[in-house]
Amino acid sequence: MSVAAVAYSHWLPGWQFGVPFGAGVHLFFVLSGFLITRILLGLRDGPDRVPAVGRFYLRRALRLFPAFYVVLACVWAAGVPLAATTWPWHAAYLSNAYIAWQGVWQGHFSHFWSLAVEEQFYLVWPWLVVWTPGRYLPALFGATVLLGPASHTLADAAGLSEPFWALVPGGSADSLGVGALIAWTAWAPAWRERAAGLWPRAGLVGFAAWLALALPEWLGVPMPAGLAVWRQVLQALIFGWIVWRGVAGWTGVAGRVLGHPGVVAVGRISYGIYLIHPFAPIVLDAGLRAAGLPTSPAMGAPARALAAWLVTLALATALWHLVERPWQVLKARL
Repeated sequence: MSVAAVAYSHWLPGWQFGVPFGAGVHLFFVLSGFLITRILLGLRDGPDRVPAVGRFYLRRALRLFPAFYVVLACVWAAGVPLAATTWPWHAAYLSNAYIAWQGVWQGHFSHFWSLAVEEQFYLVWPWLVVWTPGRYLPALFGATVLLGPASHTLADAAGLSEPFWALVPGGSADSLGVGALIAWTAWAPAWRERAAGLWPRAGLVGFAAWLALALPEWLGVPMPAGLAVWRQVLQALIFGWIVWRGVAGWTGVAGRVLGHPGVVAVGRISYGIYLIHPFAPIVLDAGLRAAGLPTSPAMGAPARALAAWLVTLALATALWHLVERPWQVLKARL
């Protein structure tokens, strides 16, 4: 769901209807914060924490690095604009730092900022979660949520505009922190029963507050920076409820849709979809030119987006079978 929303925001920027589809990346952050923290909480019970964290890093590397570096190498070899000058930053997972420093989105490579944030999160988070005394973990997770608006305030004071606030160190910590809190409430016995009522209320409050902030902006009234720094926290609370519902198990129509084999198949290749989707229009146009057909701008925005989605699915499926799946098999053996 989150990857489809992000792709939609990139391919159809004029068809947003006031809905921040690009915020789907923060749903990804909340989900990631939940999944990673849940794994790390399980490592606290073992006697050999250092080897366990080492295995965690190895498994993450086997899951993420092969597909990422294959895609990066392919677009560099194809001469995609900006690849020649920016690839070292992407290869080092410093895309967010480079984009924030430049103050300009880097074309087809702009989406790599979120992958950089994720890797930087992995460098710090395991050591904090596994070795922080249990009684201080809720405070750690709560402070992580508040680190987001604090970082946004500092970024605003430094002259960085709002679209880039999430890229600075700590700028996406609120979403990751909400995911961590969900993992904690699902893991800690004292919180499990309370969580069933906590996250629906938090999501409702987050949605109401987010709507109250968004309505004036839709009417053309600029949002003061002091309020804007909290918008991402409110989005994280909404996404937190969605993730919690996933933990509890979706039922009814939503459960049947999410459990459909086609949706499950798209979820399996979602990492590849995210990596590839900004480059799909380039591949699409190259194929159309090779066939002697008009390129995609002649199609109109909706048809072009649909064609780009089909190309993305095809390429992501190939990436899964040729790259991701073999490394997944190795990861499972380890």
